[in-house]
Amino acid sequence: MRRGSGTPETARVVARMARQGKRQGPESRYPGSLGSGSGKGGHGARPVAGATRPILLGLVMAAIFAADTITHYEIAIPVLYTVVLLGAAFSFRPESLIWLACLCLGLTGMSFAFTLHGNAATGLINLLISSAAIVITAWLAIRLQHAKELALQGQSQLTRIAHAQMVSGLTSSIVHELNQPLAAIATSGQACQRWLSATPPNVDRADAALERIIRDTTRAADILTRMKDLTRGKVTECGRFDLVDAVMDVVAMAQHRLERHDIAARVRCKAGTLSAWGDSVQIQQVVSNLLLNAIEAIAARGTGGGYIEIALWEENDSCLCRVSDDGAGIAPSLTDHLFEPFWSTKQEGTGIGLAICRTLIEANKGRIWLAQDRREGAAFCFSIPAAREEES
Repeated sequence: MRRGSGTPETARVVARMARQGKRQGPESRYPGSLGSGSGKGGHGARPVAGATRPILLGLVMAAIFAADTITHYEIAIPVLYTVVLLGAAFSFRPESLIWLACLCLGLTGMSFAFTLHGNAATGLINLLISSAAIVITAWLAIRLQHAKELALQGQSQLTRIAHAQMVSGLTSSIVHELNQPLAAIATSGQACQRWLSATPPNVDRADAALERIIRDTTRAADILTRMKDLTRGKVTECGRFDLVDAVMDVVAMAQHRLERHDIAARVRCKAGTLSAWGDSVQIQQVVSNLLLNAIEAIAARGTGGGYIEIALWEENDSCLCRVSDDGAGIAPSLTDHLFEPFWSTKQEGTGIGLAICRTLIEANKGRIWLAQDRREGAAFCFSIPAAREEES
């Protein structure tokens, strides 16, 4: 079976979360708390808001105290102190809320003592009910602040986890993408060593191997640059290139793998050339991943030999590429998960290849899909814009 994939495409989102998810300090959580700082840091509106809220609450409390004092005992005006506590719930610290509740209870008792009208027994009942409402409201406000603290701590933990996943995903992506050019460099280096140690030394073939090493090293550096640009959200730099030549270069680099598994690979394009518009290095990464998956799928059969065909054609202002093989194939029940992050059907699979392909193709304004129309093996297709005559 062919593995699915995972992706570094979440790296950009996760990096943004890591920047925005910094844990808030105490002053930002309680901007209007009693005894808070002046709000340094360039936000001029915060000190004003922190000073205005206690004043407004004090005026409301004074109004409630006056109304409770001049009205009859039967009117339960003190219950309105709960509005003051609710107004301070998200701006005062828990210690300040406790002191505010005690102040409301004290004002309620003073109003009861100064009231001259009404039935005192009824007023006492209203006093007890209002006091209970004040205590319960203050307790609920403190519990609400505690729940908010837990939520902020959970957000901070999720941010750290997301940052760790970003680093892990980016590292896996770099390792995955550099694996093939580094393997090609090692193969060319061994070949160069063999040609130079022959009697007599074959300098021409050794020189050709050195040229391949230089080419693969340059490609590895280009891949690192493209991966860095993706994580930074940089717009892909597109240009005109020959898709046929790009595919042929990838097949040439994978030749040693093809020969090792006795696999025949064929590139088919009726037009001979195909002018595409995009980033040629990123498109070569896609073709390389699809070709490597095809090789691994054929090798998984364990019977030896196999066939891979890469078909190229132009259709509706798009250049299309289809990589098909006669390997183990993909079960229908697994097709919905192929492009999911870090999902693989192989025990040792990293699960990032196909999702990297999707990220790169979408960055080049194209799309990729599974063409499940074969009795055996599998075929993946992708399309990218064709180069127009006015584009250069």
